[in-house]
Amino acid sequence: MEIKQWYCRIAPSLGGGFAGTPESAWGTSTYNQDFHINKNVCFFGLYGLSDFYTLWRHKGQKAILWAGSDIIHLKNNYWLNEIGDIRIDNKGICQWINKYCENWCENEVEEKALASIGITSKVCPSFLGNVDDYPLSYQYNEKPKFYTSVSGNDFELYKWDEVIKLSDRHPEVEFHFYGNTEKYHYLTDNNYPNTFFHGRVSQEQMDNETKGMTGAIRLLEHDGCSEIIVKGALRGHYSISTIEYPHTSKEIQNEKEPNIKGREWVLNNVNKYPWNTKI
Repeated sequence: MEIKQWYCRIAPSLGGGFAGTPESAWGTSTYNQDFHINKNVCFFGLYGLSDFYTLWRHKGQKAILWAGSDIIHLKNNYWLNEIGDIRIDNKGICQWINKYCENWCENEVEEKALASIGITSKVCPSFLGNVDDYPLSYQYNEKPKFYTSVSGNDFELYKWDEVIKLSDRHPEVEFHFYGNTEKYHYLTDNNYPNTFFHGRVSQEQMDNETKGMTGAIRLLEHDGCSEIIVKGALRGHYSISTIEYPHTSKEIQNEKEPNIKGREWVLNNVNKYPWNTKI
């Protein structure tokens, strides 16, 4: 049977920093609207009118992988100007997307958010890295070690204050913070000897430093499937996530053996998309 060729357009607002690329993870090719207007395309992220316009004018098969905050952008109506005081009502856009596009998201929180604006979607987590690069590496520590990260120094969005409160309740646990390029106020305003701030380091360094820890912490209430959750599961960690995934928790755990069931769930469920030619 002939395998369909798919292309992928990543929304500019989605940014980078992934563990891999759609090309390496799914076998897609980079979308060029001048040459691929009639092809099968996955639109990864849909943050505003420019993204929607590119989707709307595409003539081939259209699939959308919603990225997380782009759903909030659409729910709040796309901006027409830079400051957001002129917006387009989303009703017609949502109706068109639901009729003409195959919609995918990464968890039930996103699925419910899309359903609330009339868009039916299928749930499947994604991971752009190579799963073989993340073997079991969990190590039992008498003093558990958890890690979290921030993007764009948005400490409020990534709930760092909540992680600090967690560290205050659990002085027997180490908490490691990654990703900030600005000083986080708790570094000077408070003294928690069980917290460690590493700042912005390379992905390779963070992976190396966290691979033998206990688990990741991800407290966002609306989020795509975070790479630190997927990587943690692959490495047998016991991660904490506000959004429920199989074999994650909302509480501190410190088991003797690695979280094998979490790893197996990821291996059996990520990237099961129609545009993934590597399945």
